[in-house]
Amino acid sequence: MAQNIEPYRQTVKACLKDKTYYIDFYQREYVWRKKTVEILLDDIFEVFEQSYYPHKDADLTQELMESFNWYYMNVFITNKINNKVYIVDGQQRLSTLTLIAVKLFHLTNNDQRKKLLLPCICGQDYFTGDVYCIDNDKRKRAMDSILHGTPIALPYKNQTENTLIDRYSDISTYIDNKKLDEKTLDAFIYYFMNKLVLVELSIDNQDDTAMVFEVINDRGEALKPFEILKGKLIGALPKSDTDIYSSKWDSSMQAVKGVEDSFFINYLKSRFVFKKNSEKENQINNAYHRYIFDDKDDASVLGFRKIDLNRVLSIKQFIEDDVVYYSKLYAKIIRNENEYLSYSNNIHKLDGQYQLIMAACTINDTEEDEKIALIAKEYDRLHMLLRMNGVYDSNDFHSISYSLNERLHGLPINEYRSVFDEIIKDRIKDVKTTGNVNSVLDFVRFSQLGYGTNIDQTALYYILARVENFLCSKMNIEPENDVQYMSTKHSPSYGYHIEHILSDNEENKAYFSTEEDFWERRNNIGALLLLKGRDNISSGNELYKDKLETYSHGTKWANTLCKSFYNANPDFRDFNDWLTTNKHVSFVPYSEFGVPEMEARCRLLYELVKIIWEVD
Repeated sequence: MAQNIEPYRQTVKACLKDKTYYIDFYQREYVWRKKTVEILLDDIFEVFEQSYYPHKDADLTQELMESFNWYYMNVFITNKINNKVYIVDGQQRLSTLTLIAVKLFHLTNNDQRKKLLLPCICGQDYFTGDVYCIDNDKRKRAMDSILHGTPIALPYKNQTENTLIDRYSDISTYIDNKKLDEKTLDAFIYYFMNKLVLVELSIDNQDDTAMVFEVINDRGEALKPFEILKGKLIGALPKSDTDIYSSKWDSSMQAVKGVEDSFFINYLKSRFVFKKNSEKENQINNAYHRYIFDDKDDASVLGFRKIDLNRVLSIKQFIEDDVVYYSKLYAKIIRNENEYLSYSNNIHKLDGQYQLIMAACTINDTEEDEKIALIAKEYDRLHMLLRMNGVYDSNDFHSISYSLNERLHGLPINEYRSVFDEIIKDRIKDVKTTGNVNSVLDFVRFSQLGYGTNIDQTALYYILARVENFLCSKMNIEPENDVQYMSTKHSPSYGYHIEHILSDNEENKAYFSTEEDFWERRNNIGALLLLKGRDNISSGNELYKDKLETYSHGTKWANTLCKSFYNANPDFRDFNDWLTTNKHVSFVPYSEFGVPEMEARCRLLYELVKIIWEVD
């Protein structure tokens, strides 16, 4: 079998002099940080100084310099295609060596040394002038600025330009601080050119490039799964196609910059996870870039493996269709500009809604905006109705969400509500072991909700915040704070807090048959309010009649307990009349608050919740 990888031991001079390297699509921008460069310089100077200073007073002969210890700079990998040499791995190190060469070029006053260093930086072209050793097309502006000391026109065109300028400044400062005299500088230039050793691995067969790249970067290099995936997919394409598909990939990743891996994880789950499966979930969460090649069923659908007949076509279609479209879609929905997406993610810390939207939307979907709006609302409704029915379980909710990945795919949008309602009713049947469920929320189950009872605190805050927001909309006024603020901000001075209308005092306890009954039922959702800041503290254990002053300048839900509120709000009175006629409940001010009033408020709140979450 022919050997496809050849190793070559080379000095810096041999690696860089009169060479032209292209950066393959596998490689990211030049991103080395100051600390990384300084660690490299520390290591190089440490080995140089150990060899040089014992002989610093001797003549610098070639024989003496050759006795200096050499310093191993690791491996770089190249791939030669159509007479062009591409760097597959190692451009960060080679780029840094080039910058060191430029600094030494500027520092020396010896013309002979300058002539030796310049070919390690650039060559000359009759028409274009300096042609730099590494990625000339992308780096010429920055390297011209560094070599000739001219300002670069801002803004930077890419991250590499910015990093080259910054790291050269760091290298220049570092070497200046060494305060090298002429003899020491001369010795260091020789050491840099001839005693720093790299090993070049040259790959002859392009098919081996992606494999070598993945092995290297899976063993300690700081590449992320989406970057490795790019190398594996585009590395399988003919070289004539790599630039165009690499560009498509990079543009798509720019849309989801910072969340690239989350995008692929959610995309793959939307396509392939239809029930809770810990093994498959873990594979996708931890190593999706391997999963899509290793899982027999899903890998066969994707068709990216060497054994797949239409591998190249499948990869091209995946990049130009799925990656391009779904990355834009994902970027759009995670901005949470839709209020229901924001509620689910920012308040309840859920993300299954993103998978459902990707599962429901087809490539370039003409109904994309409608699907986003409907699924966002239905997901919030599903989540909250399960909680208000007392049947929510986080593990089961994940399973339900995964099942919807399959059910929503290809489903007409006018059928979404019936599917979600069916899921809610089935869940109630399973948990409550009841035969017939007529409503997705009945009053008996709702009336059992309360502070610390059958619902978590965040969801309770959220219900009361949504009611407050709803009441303000019916009064044609803006709420003092939005739903997210009311649901999540709980600082003593400016946040919202749960207020118990029934305080701990003897008058209130007298409304109940036992003290135990009082402590249990005072937590009922019908006896709760949201109050802001110190209003909740100031009301303390006051008698109800004394609390009304606080409630009169509290939230609207609190205001409705006060008689004075009804006189100055005609829009609210109109809404209350509508409630009386259509829902057979009404807002009523109370001069005292006992069990009947609590039950009436609970029934009123139930009808408001049904309107807000669209329960028939």
